[in-house]
Amino acid sequence: MDFLSHRCLEPYQLTLKADAQTVSLYHNEKKVALHRRCWQRHCRIESAAHREQVKKLKKRLWRDRQIAAFASLGAEARTYLSGLLQANVPIKKNVTRILALKNEYGPAAIITAIQKALAFNAYGADYIENILYQEMTPQKHHPPVKLKNEDLNRIVLTEPSLAEYDAHVLKEKGKKDD
Repeated sequence: MDFLSHRCLEPYQLTLKADAQTVSLYHNEKKVALHRRCWQRHCRIESAAHREQVKKLKKRLWRDRQIAAFASLGAEARTYLSGLLQANVPIKKNVTRILALKNEYGPAAIITAIQKALAFNAYGADYIENILYQEMTPQKHHPPVKLKNEDLNRIVLTEPSLAEYDAHVLKEKGKKDD
């Protein structure tokens, strides 16, 4: 079971101690859970109070302003958020980074990156950033250089060949020599 800190909503380290009758969980030296021991395989033992506490933490998480902004991006974002929760990654840190990427690339690019990440079960801002970088890096389009001589600006090369340009330059040079 994933345990979340009340303050930061991030996973933290627990110590498990067991004897013949009980199983205890400790955070540092403080006991945070005590359950009777079950010797059956794949038996899930949980307290109703713990279930309620997890529900409250998840509700509080969904009320967070950044989480709400991320969830408002659409169904894919909400699915991705659930995946982040299950993947045990720092939720707020990843959502903050993804929202910063949204400001840089735009919401449509973020949704596309989330869809691609979901297809591979890749959860985390690093994956989203990598997808954006690989596939959606803005390309720089440089306009052609404008020269003072309009004849030179009208030269259109069908293939990379400077022969036409050289002929034009030589013709202009011949005019000047006369």
